[in-house]
Amino acid sequence: MFLFQFSHTLQRGMSMTGFRLVRTATAVASFALVMGAAGAASAAEYPIGKPQIQGGMEVGAVYLQPITMDPEGMMRKASDSDIHLEADIHAVKNNPTGFAEGDWMPYLQVRYELTKPGSNYVQQGDLMAMVASDGPHYGDNVKLAGPGKYHLKLFIAPPAQTGHMAFGRHVDKETGVGPWFKPFELNYDFPFAGIGKKGGY
Repeated sequence: MFLFQFSHTLQRGMSMTGFRLVRTATAVASFALVMGAAGAASAAEYPIGKPQIQGGMEVGAVYLQPITMDPEGMMRKASDSDIHLEADIHAVKNNPTGFAEGDWMPYLQVRYELTKPGSNYVQQGDLMAMVASDGPHYGDNVKLAGPGKYHLKLFIAPPAQTGHMAFGRHVDKETGVGPWFKPFELNYDFPFAGIGKKGGY
């Protein structure tokens, strides 16, 4: 009788263990499918020139499909735009203003000017701070003038020092950081031939 009960208990335990293993494997597979679908739906980014380093920051520019924003009206509608222009700005090693390497640089004043050499096309505006599934950046939806070569100028200034958007810094001996960088301009060239198949973002 004892041996029968022990055998039954052992078989039941093995059965429950197998059930847990199957359930775990199913959960892992489901997670992989979800992540795979999310990756497949992500929007392709196209680099604009090469990242440049200045002011203790690395500044990279990319474009992708136009995107829909919240709050509505923050920028040009996706349906009226050709690209979403982004500036990815992160601190480099030994950044003097207290940011660790790789940190996103917040509260910057970022403006852009897009031109198409050989034409009268000029588009100017602010790149606004926002967040997406791949992290924070500065961006704007932009209408281009068809395929061709474009020139991008980025004008980058430190955070405002007055008003409700001021971003202060410690300056005391014990906890202070270095002064903000001086405003600067960066230039990039890139070809535009379209954005291909649109996906989610």
